[in-house]
Amino acid sequence: MKKITIGKMPQLPFEMSEAINQLRVNLSFCGSNVKTIMVTSSTPNEGKSFVTMQLWRMIAELGTPTLLIDCDFRKSEIRRKYGLSTSGHLLGGVHYLAGKAELDDVIYETNIPNGYILPVAKNVTNPTILLESERFGQMMEQCCEKFGVILVDTPPLGSVADALNIATHCDGTVLVVRSGETPRKLVGNSVQLLQRTEVPLLGVVLNRAEVNSKSSMYYNRYYKSGYYYKEHSHEKSGNAQK
Repeated sequence: MKKITIGKMPQLPFEMSEAINQLRVNLSFCGSNVKTIMVTSSTPNEGKSFVTMQLWRMIAELGTPTLLIDCDFRKSEIRRKYGLSTSGHLLGGVHYLAGKAELDDVIYETNIPNGYILPVAKNVTNPTILLESERFGQMMEQCCEKFGVILVDTPPLGSVADALNIATHCDGTVLVVRSGETPRKLVGNSVQLLQRTEVPLLGVVLNRAEVNSKSSMYYNRYYKSGYYYKEHSHEKSGNAQK
């Protein structure tokens, strides 16, 4: 298997690391049949990619072969922000979906123990046809057979419909909400969109929360109402920052 190096993975302070760990534990309570999890947000800059990367690293380092699939084909920033580098020509999901590479050509072993990634090598303007293709479903099925846990990073729900197409191939979704910034109505709209896919909303991550702030208290009360959670949902709010 080809290898890729992640050169900019930040080490988190204890409080943030523990918040990610609690998220990991909560997701494990969803059951063994939930192994492909989509992580999304309502708008850009809410920290969904940060949450995905840190959760992926933690699960992998604990011994489970874990694959991160970057499906933000339009505007992925993972390669730049996390310093992804490889010795050869980088191939990604678009190459596979376009029939220009096989699956083994686009999955990379990383320098994170048990951590694997299917990157975006080059952004594309309109990946809708690729996401709705039979080949995308085959990719997800094959990855599910190869790995213990799969995390899928997607574009924000409020920007394009890509995440809704991707959700139908996942066992559940996690919605990242930026504390004090994302309007309540917008979060509600995102939840409604996810409900249409009939894929369980596993929980909401409250990101960049000031633990003692009024906004944090507001979100805490709001999400504990249970309004946004389905039968298999598990609540998680943390103070992780992008």
